[in-house]
Amino acid sequence: MSESTDGRPVQGAQDQTSTPEPEYWQRRSEELQALIARLTVRLRGRERRIARLELAISRTVVMHHVWASHLERRLERLPFTVTTVADETPAVAAVHGCGVTVRLPHLTRTLEALFEVMQEYWSEWEPDRPPKSSTVARALDEKLGLKGQANGEASRSAQTFAAALRPDSVNESDGRHH
Repeated sequence: MSESTDGRPVQGAQDQTSTPEPEYWQRRSEELQALIARLTVRLRGRERRIARLELAISRTVVMHHVWASHLERRLERLPFTVTTVADETPAVAAVHGCGVTVRLPHLTRTLEALFEVMQEYWSEWEPDRPPKSSTVARALDEKLGLKGQANGEASRSAQTFAAALRPDSVNESDGRHH
């Protein structure tokens, strides 16, 4: 403390050791309450964002499962899938009951067309109304670029291929035993 000229001590800045005034503590309390209020608002905002993210993630998971199920059902309906194995050999996998995999040394344009037409006409046919062989043969002519016969029928090659694509159960039911 310093002394005044009249002999009394001068009121100066407070010492580090002296007790702060009640106004200081009041002001400090209000500042801290304001800080707590701001932090609480930010925390609630973050909690809302987290809740929205959790909802988005759960919706994404549900949509993933729905889409995966849809794709699995589509794959199950396919009579085959074409894949390439490690040694670059095309393989055709039949998806009938237990499933069969046939490894081919190569896959020709003709075989691809046969598989595509088989998929198109024989994957979802009604047992009482199978596709007509002439319709399948004409589709093969179109896919393979073959010319039909002069009388308007499909080419003989396409007719032979169409007969090969017919399920045995259809051949047996309509009496076509060769």
